[in-house]
Amino acid sequence: MRNRVAGFGELLLRLSPQGHEDLIVQSDALEMSFAGAEANMLADLSHWGHPTQFITALPDNPLGKKAIMFLQQNGVGTKNIRVDKGRMGTYFIEHGTAIRGTQVTYDRKNSSITLWDLSEKEWKDFLKNTSYFVVTGITPALSASCQKSLLKGLEIAQRLDCKVVFDLNFRRSLWDAESAKKSFSDILPFVNILLGNIGSINDVFQANIKIENDYLALKNATKKAIDFAYDLGNFETIAMTVRQQINATENVLGGMIKEGQNVLTSLAIPTTIKDRLGGGDAFGAGILHGKLLDWELQKTLDFATASFAITQTLKGDINYLSEKEIRSVGEGNFKGHVKR
Repeated sequence: MRNRVAGFGELLLRLSPQGHEDLIVQSDALEMSFAGAEANMLADLSHWGHPTQFITALPDNPLGKKAIMFLQQNGVGTKNIRVDKGRMGTYFIEHGTAIRGTQVTYDRKNSSITLWDLSEKEWKDFLKNTSYFVVTGITPALSASCQKSLLKGLEIAQRLDCKVVFDLNFRRSLWDAESAKKSFSDILPFVNILLGNIGSINDVFQANIKIENDYLALKNATKKAIDFAYDLGNFETIAMTVRQQINATENVLGGMIKEGQNVLTSLAIPTTIKDRLGGGDAFGAGILHGKLLDWELQKTLDFATASFAITQTLKGDINYLSEKEIRSVGEGNFKGHVKR
């Protein structure tokens, strides 16, 4: 049976002040959770009923054990997780509000996944009977072993006729744009579904697309970014988020998708941001959800955009809402009425 989604990447310990919008310097207690771009997407898909497996390495200590429990509680398969040496990668979040943006600080050097060099046999076992393989631009930035392992996994996925979903996800704090461009150029020939936004296209590929903080202008710029990305590979689908940021709290969110010469846009959803992280992952998961269910393209995009927006109203990186609730938002029901 081929209907499983696998993902490869790092699961991080997520720490943030107990006072949701407090700074670390004014806090005496931190809340603990776990997150990571690929794991977020798999968790969202698991909540919507899809079988998933996460491929990662975690330390053989209580943090690693707690991380596995977290994945299992969210329905993500953990049989392909290696528990071994190394440490748990960590990131600290100071949630923004109004004029103050969200700040993320990483502490992930020499984490367990950066030391893991996966063999061809492991990849064949991990990707057997898998329909989609989810990866992002974060993983190759972590270490030479991660780059090597990822490329090996992409080659095996291609041999097994497993479609590759790649989110550009450029992180300036992990590497420079030149290194990312070189790595992404090796990855893109394997990619079937490309995810991203204007910023990642500009930053990595120097597309020099003008960005103005007006929703219509952002939508037009996103169309240019998609057209630019179209020439970077042989993609079945390119999907990108649109974000007009009024300030750290008030955003207008949308999405755009291209298949062949068909380009569609979603409705724009005004959103008050609770937690800035995980939105793009929810959008990607929404696109994949529609693909797995053979939805028509507009329905897929509207669901993905609603998933993107509604995740930003939740604490944490994962979308816990049902397909029905998300589809309602995608149909324009986002006034926030009480449901009785």
